[in-house]
Amino acid sequence: MPFKMVFSKKYTVKLRAHVFRADKFAAALKLLLKSNIIKPEDIAEPPRPSRRDLELAHTRRWTDKLLKSRLTAEDEALAEIKASKEVVEAHIMNVGGTVLAARLALETGLGINCGGGAHHAFADHGEGFCLLNDIAVAVRKMQKEKKIKKALIIDLDAHQGNGTAAIFKKDKRVFTFSMHQEALYPEVKEKSSLDVELRRGTGDRRYLKALKEHLPGVFKRSAPDLVVYNAGVDVYRGDRLGGLKLTAAGVRKRDEMVFAECFKRNIPAVLVLSGGYAAGSGDTARLHANTMKAAIRLLGK
Repeated sequence: MPFKMVFSKKYTVKLRAHVFRADKFAAALKLLLKSNIIKPEDIAEPPRPSRRDLELAHTRRWTDKLLKSRLTAEDEALAEIKASKEVVEAHIMNVGGTVLAARLALETGLGINCGGGAHHAFADHGEGFCLLNDIAVAVRKMQKEKKIKKALIIDLDAHQGNGTAAIFKKDKRVFTFSMHQEALYPEVKEKSSLDVELRRGTGDRRYLKALKEHLPGVFKRSAPDLVVYNAGVDVYRGDRLGGLKLTAAGVRKRDEMVFAECFKRNIPAVLVLSGGYAAGSGDTARLHANTMKAAIRLLGK
């Protein structure tokens, strides 16, 4: 491999009776190891981000609440997650993972965080199982270090990337593109640079047609130095929270289209995995693994 796969065992925490299975990332990584796509020495442990890093995208008050374990019942209800110290640490380390993946992408053309994608986290609060927006922190960190000027965030999770859209709302250097299912969480949508809403039951043909129509224009309008691809697999037809009904082959084609657009333009790409809630947890892990395989395969062409 010309690059490292980013992962930390701290990503994996137990969430009792919760639809989000934090162990899916480790399971997806195990599939890549089993198929010899990567070797143990290819896995890079991310450094823990500093308070200053977190505050690139989050308010001091929200950062304080997380670092000092002072979330209220209202905070947890809004985020729909019980924020134990282990859960908060998992979110913090996922931020570190996406920051490291961004660095690796700029060095090698591709950076993969086998986790991440907490696109519902706002600057001052968490939502939708997300406490910290790793995507936003990574982009701001690369901008601060003057490694990039402009970024494109392609969010193809079934749910709108509302937190990411809100954080970058007034930043013309960051183009946010979210293609998601209408009438699905979040109930109140934010305004991305471009939002494309699809009907429940869209399926492979219509989904891929819409993506093909919009991707080239998004690249042209954003002229990015870096792409962050939020590749949620809750678009899959077996997902419990999404209803777009793509087949596994359709999800794989979606991913290939995104990576092909990045690599043919020689634009470094960061991959984060985000949502996925298939009835069989093994299905979610396989879908995430397929996404990573597509990235690795296309980079080598």
